[in-house]
Amino acid sequence: MAAKVRKINGAWWIIVHAQGRRRKRRIGASAGDKRRAERIADQLTRDLAAGRFKFEGEEARDDAPKALPCDSELRKWIAAYASTLKPSTETESHRIIEKQLVPFFGSRDLHELRESDLLEFVKAKLEAGHAAKTIRNSLSVLRRVLNLLYREGLIDRNPASRLGELMNRVARSTATEANTIDSWAPEEVGKLLKVAKEQEHRLHPALATLLYTGLRRGELLGLRWEDVDLERGRIHVRRAYVKGHLTAPKSGRGRYVAMAPPLASLLIDVLADRRRESLSQGWPEVPEWVFPNQGGGLWDQDNFERSWRRVRRKAQKEGVRPLRLHCTRHTWASLALASGKSVRWVAEQLGHADPALTLRVYAHVIPDEEPDLSFLSFGSDGGPRRPYTALQPEAGDEDENALTATGRGASGILARPARLERATFRSAT
Repeated sequence: MAAKVRKINGAWWIIVHAQGRRRKRRIGASAGDKRRAERIADQLTRDLAAGRFKFEGEEARDDAPKALPCDSELRKWIAAYASTLKPSTETESHRIIEKQLVPFFGSRDLHELRESDLLEFVKAKLEAGHAAKTIRNSLSVLRRVLNLLYREGLIDRNPASRLGELMNRVARSTATEANTIDSWAPEEVGKLLKVAKEQEHRLHPALATLLYTGLRRGELLGLRWEDVDLERGRIHVRRAYVKGHLTAPKSGRGRYVAMAPPLASLLIDVLADRRRESLSQGWPEVPEWVFPNQGGGLWDQDNFERSWRRVRRKAQKEGVRPLRLHCTRHTWASLALASGKSVRWVAEQLGHADPALTLRVYAHVIPDEEPDLSFLSFGSDGGPRRPYTALQPEAGDEDENALTATGRGASGILARPARLERATFRSAT
């Protein structure tokens, strides 16, 4: 009686022969799974020798893996991992599972799922008018479930492991134009704020704050007055209000955002307006939120969006491009980088976990450091010209030997001073 480790169909299994019966247990396909299988097999062998081994909870000999219905596994995952997701992510995952994945895949066994099945899903959704990004978000939920099943050794492979590469190709094939980051010019920003001040006085300071700081909308709506440090000129971003829930910022970390003097002056005026409003409404104190609704509570993002759309429509009549509200963030980042701010500083202000993301998204607005390309000039004979300017003798250095001695001539730059080579002693043969 012993437990052995065998590789079957690309995966490591533990096979136990005991009490006239045979049992198999799949561990995984990686090298780490092999080592884990060997450790488990050693322990089982010791249990067999000591008479402690039992076939508890195992079925009779059956080499076929247990079916994993797609719909039940998706619902099981969201029920088990809901506490690890942000409320907005949990809500969106529920919607994707019930509206997108389950209607298409149903109770199909995930053992049988292949990349070609994912392509069928992509094709069906494209024909239904869904964007490539929307399809990618849906399949990302399925990929998370498949990753979990693969780590637990319940499936041999994850057919969605190449989802990023696959969807990048889909996005390129369906795109009608190159994707660019849109931002407003300073002149457009001025018109936008002017329209907001005249038409939506409650939205105006919030919109100005977005343009002056690059905050996300949820981070703006979750600001409390205790987060605004007027003395040090900075704002502490440590929460966001998204889809009716207070949560941590997108990166999961708090950060300090620099506050320009014009914005500080504007917020001082806003605080004074809030105090007058509190007195007129009979509120016991000033609302804790910097940008509350008319009742002093949290400003619902849908109502905020409606106010923004009214401003955008009116500003469009004055020549302002009708971009998304999120472009306030792109505008701040583009202006900051174009003015010479470092990529690392801009990344910290935006809350990007990796400055490489900032560089990748906004590389087109970073000013060139070496615009002079004169070294690529070529002579009439077809050969490249010298990429440097020959050094000229200074006044009073007419003697060629003086130039060489001082190191200002070409020979002084390229030639090393001559030295006597040490004698090499050899034994007589």
